Amino acid sequence: MASWTHVFLGSAALAMVAGCHSKGDAVPAPPAANTPAAEPVLVLGASLSLTGSLAREGGLTREGYELCSRVVNDKGGVPVGDKKLKLEIRYQDDTSKPDTAAQLVDQFNDQGVKLILGPYGSATTEAAAAVIERNGQVMADVAGADDKIFQKGYTRTFAVLSPATMYVASMVQAIAELAQPRPTTVAFISADDGFSKTATQGGIAKARELGLTIVAEEYVPNATADVSSALTKIKPKNPQVIIGSAHMVESIAIVRQAGELGVKPLAFAETIAPHTPDFVKTLGPAAEGVLGSTQWTPKAAGSDKWFGSASEYAATFSKQFSGRDPAYQNAEATAGCLALILAAEKAGSTEPNAVREQLAKLDEQTFFGPIRFNAQGQNVAKFMSVIQIQNGKPVGVWPKNSAEAPLQWPDNATAKAAKTKTKAK
Repeated sequence: MASWTHVFLGSAALAMVAGCHSKGDAVPAPPAANTPAAEPVLVLGASLSLTGSLAREGGLTREGYELCSRVVNDKGGVPVGDKKLKLEIRYQDDTSKPDTAAQLVDQFNDQGVKLILGPYGSATTEAAAAVIERNGQVMADVAGADDKIFQKGYTRTFAVLSPATMYVASMVQAIAELAQPRPTTVAFISADDGFSKTATQGGIAKARELGLTIVAEEYVPNATADVSSALTKIKPKNPQVIIGSAHMVESIAIVRQAGELGVKPLAFAETIAPHTPDFVKTLGPAAEGVLGSTQWTPKAAGSDKWFGSASEYAATFSKQFSGRDPAYQNAEATAGCLALILAAEKAGSTEPNAVREQLAKLDEQTFFGPIRFNAQGQNVAKFMSVIQIQNGKPVGVWPKNSAEAPLQWPDNATAKAAKTKTKAK
């Protein structure tokens, strides 16, 4: 009987079928002489928020994964041992619900899919990480930044992005360094989810370290479109800066409703939303000048053999997605895909323990910046950047060595008037 091999890489496992069958199983006929053998593939599983409250951000994450797949396959696939494996990413919709994300990761495991690309958001990532650990899968975390995920002793989840504590802290640092005159008062509005609260506490700690006066700390329900109560409490305190730690819906509401209520700080700064296209599209001129923290800009240092430099990645993305500039959510998703590819290549295998071992050892410069994990699986080698909406587009302003433009800040007369009003109160 002639033998043949069909290679299937279930996101982790290299399943080799070579005429091995249990007793009683029907033995399939070998392929016809002129039929080409099935092409070996590397299958990665991805549970994503394709619907629900995080659908917009989940869609950006999927685009980053799709770009990774196209670039890798256009270059012949992932070299693993003596084979080149085409990349296939299987998507499931977790509907923005943590419990569903966990169930979908379990389903991938039942299908033999052991290498997982992370969902969008800290809550869904935390739920998935527990299942990953139990099943012996491996996950590249691309959008679960909450530091608390990495305080549970998990050893099989690796986050390519900077930790949550850096999101607000980076904006506070940028304002303190760049704003002239330097503001003295700040108010914080945070959504009540784990990521947003962790990010807020990091920002509060940084503000205190830099000598800023915190005049308010307000929390609002996650995904709410009404933050008027928090803004009404903040208004009489006249903060020079209002910093929002929230997702898209809440972030838009902070800026929009502040205008409606006559809350007029010198500047707004927000964690996630400003870098996404819908922020400017929804707010229009009101978005101008808003600061945002970002995991990536096209000026980021580093390059790799798959995507080149940050600017080259941006050009590739723009070509694939109708001239649109990439958001950082796109880039971080591609970086997670890249991390799994690099680990599988170095391992010469897709066996999950081998891939996990190489992920833990990664020390790479990439288009996304450095990827190097600490013992808890966090990429502490990478710093965040700060952007500002200028002329309707997000532009990198901090750190200075990778800035695309100077920070735009209200003139001295405006700043002094606001400061005098604050003192009068």
